[in-house]
Amino acid sequence: MWARARADHPDSRLPLPVVKMRMARAAELGMRYADYAALYRTGGRDPAALLFTPAALHLRLARRLDMPDPVRRHLARLRACDLLALAPQSEDPDAFLEELREVSALPFRTAGMMPAPQASWQALGASLRRALDPLRLSGTAVALVAHDLSEARISQALCTAGRLAGVVDRDAYFGIMA
Repeated sequence: MWARARADHPDSRLPLPVVKMRMARAAELGMRYADYAALYRTGGRDPAALLFTPAALHLRLARRLDMPDPVRRHLARLRACDLLALAPQSEDPDAFLEELREVSALPFRTAGMMPAPQASWQALGASLRRALDPLRLSGTAVALVAHDLSEARISQALCTAGRLAGVVDRDAYFGIMA
């Protein structure tokens, strides 16, 4: 039964050139092929944007934002993919976006507000729409990069409320940083 289930799996019937193309795209997005394939199966399309939570970006919130160089270098290599962010709950998304662009020197396109863990579905959706609507992105075109240890519950709720392609753990995405 296991052999039959594996043979019936959609990825087992993909032509080799398609697999190679998707592997190349996963590399362009800076993620493992397994994560890319899971997002593709869930969303039914190639992710057009990556939405980062504050913890996923390894941001240190002090008087001024600070982004580690390995994170900046990883994101600077991305091609054909919009960068979006969620601002911490206590900050204005526009001011956060401006500071994030300045600190990272990366072309983050939009920012929404990171909702509280107990936020309603309406608040979750509104938070995501603020980040996605200016770019006219559907949820299935966006992968959420979050820190599973501290944001597992809220990231799953955001993914469901916004019908996002899926959640990628920041440690898997960036590699575990020391």
